[in-house]
Amino acid sequence: MSRIEKFAKRWDRQIREPITTKVKSLVIPDAPLKHKIDLAMNKLKLQLNKLDQVSVRLMERDKKIFEKVVEAFMKHEMDRATLYANELAELRKMNKIILYSKLSLEKVLLRLGTIKEVGELVVAMAPALDVVRNIKGSLSGVLPDAEQELSELGDILNSLVVEAGQATGQSVMLEASEEAQKILEEAMVVAEQKMKEKLPEIPTGVSTKQKATR
Repeated sequence: MSRIEKFAKRWDRQIREPITTKVKSLVIPDAPLKHKIDLAMNKLKLQLNKLDQVSVRLMERDKKIFEKVVEAFMKHEMDRATLYANELAELRKMNKIILYSKLSLEKVLLRLGTIKEVGELVVAMAPALDVVRNIKGSLSGVLPDAEQELSELGDILNSLVVEAGQATGQSVMLEASEEAQKILEEAMVVAEQKMKEKLPEIPTGVSTKQKATR
């Protein structure tokens, strides 16, 4: 019996088993698949570390520019205050994208960890792939270097989905898109909430480009 046939047989047995038996048996992915999952997780951790560093730098700059907004506002230098406020607004847009991306990729990392331990490859992997593809698009205009790294990560995840799909005969990309969208929406809500908690409001009376376009 080939490795793929063994994998398929094991997968079919896992689906028929009750949840208690499934958890107890802990179906682990085959070695080549597990190696790819480890590789994907390492790339994710590296990317998350880079996003953390960028976020820290943006937060530090945010604090400095905000102080300049307040200083100009207190001196009634409204043109100068508006200039800094617009810069601050753009900076916060970037920071929200970084935070949103970080939260989304953390969910992907968590999902990969579960896949590695339990082995639910097709059903669980496809949403992770969709999330990575979406985040790659979001970061392309903010961190160009991240686009290439996420493309490589996406290639690894895609190969895992294809291999697992061939082994089980399952195709869940439509369901994956829906679940991935929910993950992204949840991450955006949390990102916006964290931004509100961490960053002070721009002083009332200072105009920004965002306010002007509303």
